Formats: sequence, C-alpha cells, structure tokens
Amino acid sequence: IWEEPDSSRLYVAGVDISEGVGLDASVIQILDITDLRDIKQVAVYHNRHIPPLEFTNKLYSILQNWGKPLALIERNNCGAQVVDRLVFDLGYEKCVSYGAKIAHRTKPQMGMISHTNTRSKGVINMRYFVSEIKTVTFKDLDSLKEMKDFVRYPNGIWKAKSGSNDDRVMSLMYALYILERELT
Repeated sequence: IWEEPDSSRLYVAGVDISEGVGLDASVIQILDITDLRDIKQVAVYHNRHIPPLEFTNKLYSILQNWGKPLALIERNNCGAQVVDRLVFDLGYEKCVSYGAKIAHRTKPQMGMISHTNTRSKGVINMRYFVSEIKTVTFKDLDSLKEMKDFVRYPNGIWKAKSGSNDDRVMSLMYALYILERELT
C-alpha cells in the first residue's frame, strides 16, 4: 500500500486469479483514477499460494477497504468461482462484465473473459495510458519488472517471456480496461 484509502478519491481494481499452487499468482491492482491525467498505482496484492476460495474472501475485504471500486476480474479457469462467489454469495455489486460476446459465448457471464481479442484490446488500451500519454505512476517495482518481460509472440498473443510471470501486468491491464472506451 503506497497511499491509504481516501473516500474522496475514485479507485478501480484489476484482478488476475491463479490456482494458488505456487506457480502463477493471484494479484489485485488498485489504481486511483480520480484524475485521468495522473493515474496512480496505490496498492498491489500478490500471492502465489492462496487458494481461490480463500482469495475470494481476501479480494472482498480489500475491495471493501478501498470503497467498493469497480473491479474487472479475470473469469477464466478458477476465476469463474471467484467472480461468481464474490457477486452471488457476497453480494459485490461493482463487478464489471466484459468479453463474453468477443469470446463467442452465448450466455452473459460476470467478470472478464480473457480471450485473444480481449487481451489484444486490453494491451492496446494499457499501452495508451502507460506508454503514449504516460499518465500512470507506478509504485511497485515488481510490476515494472513484469512489464519489461511482457511481449507479443509471433502468433499475436501477449504474455510473459518464457520463465517470467505476467500476473501483475494482467491485473494492471484489467484495471485500466475499465477506462476502455467501449466500457466507459
């Protein structure tokens, strides 16, 4: 945490979810978007060993602490149980839904469907805020390290170089995705 929650500020959360078995990590990025010319990374939660059920409780607690911000949460794989439990069991009302149509799913689903098309769109959006207009202030050095190893492969997929991780980058991308024109 680099800044304490402030009820006069506007926050968003991006969430990438793992299985909690020590490989990939579950990550929550909290951004202050009160001034879009000065977006601040104010908190990052990162844990490789927390199982999805326990992570849901941690996520709910963190979101409550930050004033119940809009949250874009990856739904793929074990993310579905986290999103569904957060929304339906815990009653979190500010979960952004996106990507089902692009991923050719007929039924609307809560959360973010990470698909080649949504990921590409998200990376373009993230690069706009981070590289083009340079409006994001980073506090977490590990997020910057992951960005350095986040590359586009010949098949068009964006992900970490072999042997590296991209969980912080993906959660940052989800947080900034909330500002993507189609969603706003």
